[in-house]
Amino acid sequence: MIRSQDNVYLVHNLIGKGRFSRVYQATDTTTEDRVVIKKLNKKIINENYVDWYLYLKELHLLTKLKSSPLRVRFVDLRDAMRLDTGAICFVMERLGTTLHAVLYNIGGMSISMCRMIVRQIAQGLAGLKCMGIVHADLKPDNIMFCEGVGNNHLVKIIDFGWAFYIKDAHAMHCTKMQAVPYRAPEVCFRGNPDHGLDLWALGCIMPEIITGAKLFDVNTEELLVKLVIRTLYVPETLISVIRAKNNMGEIKLSSGWVQFQKFKSTDSADPQKNEDVRWFVDLVYKMLSVIPKSRITAIDALAHPFLTMAHFVKYPSTEMTKTNAKLMKKCVLDF
Repeated sequence: MIRSQDNVYLVHNLIGKGRFSRVYQATDTTTEDRVVIKKLNKKIINENYVDWYLYLKELHLLTKLKSSPLRVRFVDLRDAMRLDTGAICFVMERLGTTLHAVLYNIGGMSISMCRMIVRQIAQGLAGLKCMGIVHADLKPDNIMFCEGVGNNHLVKIIDFGWAFYIKDAHAMHCTKMQAVPYRAPEVCFRGNPDHGLDLWALGCIMPEIITGAKLFDVNTEELLVKLVIRTLYVPETLISVIRAKNNMGEIKLSSGWVQFQKFKSTDSADPQKNEDVRWFVDLVYKMLSVIPKSRITAIDALAHPFLTMAHFVKYPSTEMTKTNAKLMKKCVLDF
């Protein structure tokens, strides 16, 4: 049993653990809702001020997000308490599985499912921007499907441990945020981070949803920079600076990038499918602009033809149009 000021939680079993915390499945004995409890290792509180600060910041941000009109796109914080032992606990809604786990098991999804997932994440990122918050760790592990009948197409953004307010961005310019395969160029070059970080990460995730493979499947920043230069448009002035600091030898393309290029070159007998793929690719490249100021914003992404399906107007009666319209209705927001 774990008690907060107002509630009692029956703890069932450990479902995950890391260096700094453990996650348990539990039940709220008042509502009988299934929840998860994230318990911070009390040693962190005593020994590591930085990590303790990150948890306090995450608690503050999760509380702040509860007031957002787009709060349904974020994991819901239900409760928080400090135990007699000194450990800190977050109580959050119970979600289903991660996007990473789904892709690992099935190897990729349809372009229709990709559209629905990306639209929901873009809505969440637009909400974060309105609140002046950058997530800074968007990746398939931090996107989770909801539980419950009729909710298995809905996703939420989780884990705000690296999130920060844009007003504090000046203090973050040397921080190694974002997992390497989803790390934006400005983070690699210690530029000033902003909301564009999350759009870059989403641009990496979009092809991964289709192929099941990471677009930039590398584990070091140096290799990531080499792949970005080989695959995307990088201004010559920036390349010369990079070459002066790095050994720019040859690098093999990631399987995910090769598969993305094959998908990009898809030539179907169906003109609607071909046009849909073209708009998909267009949005990916707009998110993967190496120059942050040129990168598409979350709000503009939501108005992009791939997510609005504006090009489907030419095909009002096709099965593809009907199927996609039905799917997209599942992620309509009610205010």
